[in-house]
Amino acid sequence: MEIIKYTKSLGTLVIRPVEKILAKSIIVENHYSHKWNDSFGIINFGIFRENSDKCLGVAVFGRMMNSHSYKSISNDLEKDSIVELNRLWVDDCLGHNAESLFIGACFRIIRSEYPHIKAVQSFADGRLGCGTIYKATNFKYFGFHKTKFYENKITGEITHEVLMNNANHIGIVRMNRQWCEGILKSFVVNTYRYIYPLKKIRFKLKEKDYPEYSIGKEYLTEYRHNIRLVYRALCVAYIAGLEDDFNVIKNWILNNQTGEEIQSYMKLALSNEYILQRAGRKNRQHKIYELYSLFET
Repeated sequence: MEIIKYTKSLGTLVIRPVEKILAKSIIVENHYSHKWNDSFGIINFGIFRENSDKCLGVAVFGRMMNSHSYKSISNDLEKDSIVELNRLWVDDCLGHNAESLFIGACFRIIRSEYPHIKAVQSFADGRLGCGTIYKATNFKYFGFHKTKFYENKITGEITHEVLMNNANHIGIVRMNRQWCEGILKSFVVNTYRYIYPLKKIRFKLKEKDYPEYSIGKEYLTEYRHNIRLVYRALCVAYIAGLEDDFNVIKNWILNNQTGEEIQSYMKLALSNEYILQRAGRKNRQHKIYELYSLFET
């Protein structure tokens, strides 16, 4: 299904589904984050000028980051009946009005082709604003929370805190190694939550008035790292065979922790369910016992 929109200022535009590989390449190249996550791209749409195959924007819908959070939104929702608008990018040549037109067309197609989907959730990044596009497209607003990010002092790369914390993702190794090397600084931003009901649902959440315009981030001058994450990263690196990462993290531990602290934190890390699952998936349960012996005092 495709939708054709005739406009005075933008000409004739065509909105239609596009392949995930195209959507990913456009987002990685053009979106301010330049990042794509595994949960993205269940449904992808592109916007084109009439009689042109050049994609001038994409809207990427995927799974929610917290797959169980639908339970707190509405009793009318199930796990697969709500998606997130993960990424939206439109070429400047179309102007900002094209974004709301594009989103509205995407919703029409989702209603028609994916009738089981009842709602779309999205978040506005406070570094860029508070979600003007969501207000323009009649999303409901449900408040904001603080989100932590890490900035690499050398490369400037920005990474969401979830990679630092998630022992089920190899990214925990890279992020905690960078912290051990002293090349990260952290900041928080407001993350604004919006939900668009495609069908009538009864919200558990309290709808709020749209927020006043705000933009910016706050660096944490007194950030205290969770040392347990360093030990989990150490274990993941060892199980995955990332020798260089393992050695960097191990040296930080040996230089900054007492023998008693090492024993205590290692026991906690080696009982973490995600670390045990990773070792089991790779048939490397023996690595767990090797780690115990490596840090025996």
